[in-house]
Amino acid sequence: MTDAQQAPTAFVDASAIVALVDRNDRSHDAAVAAYRGLQEAGYRLFTTNLVLAEVVQLLNDGTGAEVARQFLRDQHLAVYHATEEDEARAVAMVMTSRSTRGLSYTDAVSLVVMEKLGVADAFVVDTTFLAEAN
Repeated sequence: MTDAQQAPTAFVDASAIVALVDRNDRSHDAAVAAYRGLQEAGYRLFTTNLVLAEVVQLLNDGTGAEVARQFLRDQHLAVYHATEEDEARAVAMVMTSRSTRGLSYTDAVSLVVMEKLGVADAFVVDTTFLAEAN
């Protein structure tokens, strides 16, 4: 397969994963529709190991440990493991962020990884992540 024929790639944020998994999440229906659209468009979806850790914690706190365990058992996203270099760049990004809320470490690593891999598309629900990505 040539570069021109490769499927598009999108990063998947914790906010989107939680919205997909938690049927009571206010963004669940929209997240399901977006996920189906990405699948139909042939996107390759990936996340990071830090996002997986965040998702498990959010699910543990929000929907319970069994849902978190089921997610870990059933999830099929490709997982990129952040390197020390990725994390060092993320720390610098957090330290220089002008966000009034503060850029999370996980989001910073995600943005660094997206840039490193040349990925411009992201499946997110969290508007803070979107603001930092621009």
